[in-house]
Amino acid sequence: MARARKLFPIYGSALANTMLLAIERDRVVDRFVTAYVALHDRRGILGGPARDRELAETIGREILLAMIVEVREALPAFFGGKQERKLKTEETEAIDAFFRELLAALARAQNWEGDDRRQFRRDLALYSDFSARQKFPAKGRKRVLRSEEEAPFVARVALLLDPSMLEQARRAARKFHSSVGLLARKFLRQTLG
Repeated sequence: MARARKLFPIYGSALANTMLLAIERDRVVDRFVTAYVALHDRRGILGGPARDRELAETIGREILLAMIVEVREALPAFFGGKQERKLKTEETEAIDAFFRELLAALARAQNWEGDDRRQFRRDLALYSDFSARQKFPAKGRKRVLRSEEEAPFVARVALLLDPSMLEQARRAARKFHSSVGLLARKFLRQTLG
């Protein structure tokens, strides 16, 4: 049970800090927006320091949501590649403790109070529900390809980024979403490795 011992809640805090540092220090959002503006010649979407800061914070929040869902899906693999449904009780409890600490550490670092926490959890539930529908479609419903049903991250980031050129913003957000997922898995491996 070495993996479960390693997943003490402190690792959830460490991962939260890594995620926040990547967003802030590595300027993940700024690089994404800058690349989009340059590629599509959309300097008009930049609105000065206040707008840029608000855009960075809001898209940064969406990145956190997408990363958390990706981490939650990847955690069972640290127990010998098992699917979540086949985990032992103590493994499930370790994952839940890790996940609770991850969310608590993010809330502490972001200074979220009651309403902010509730809104973040509602949005996380939206992201998680979408992910679950993609993995396990309802009986009688054939699996919908990811491109046919838009991920909340893609829809929200595209709307924030460039509402007047929504389709090209969606394409950029879709590509960005993939890189965010890869980054989340990389951070998880580094934290638990």
